Amino acid sequence: MSWADKPIGNDMARRAGATPTRGDFDGDFAALHQRGRRLIAEIVRLSCQLTDLQQAIGSRRGAPGRPRGSVSGGEPR
Repeated sequence: MSWADKPIGNDMARRAGATPTRGDFDGDFAALHQRGRRLIAEIVRLSCQLTDLQQAIGSRRGAPGRPRGSVSGGEPR
């Protein structure tokens, strides 16, 4: 069997005459939209945790509201 004789991927549905319908696209889009909303919510949650952690570190160093030190987060020289 040469490469030209091999089917492209799993094309059983195409050979059977099935074509994607608009309903399939809408369902896929809705699933992607929901997943995107969940990812954004997770990013917001992690951002809030990071802010809280930065404030806790700043208060332990005695500088509430603003971190002290270099950009890398080390102690001041």
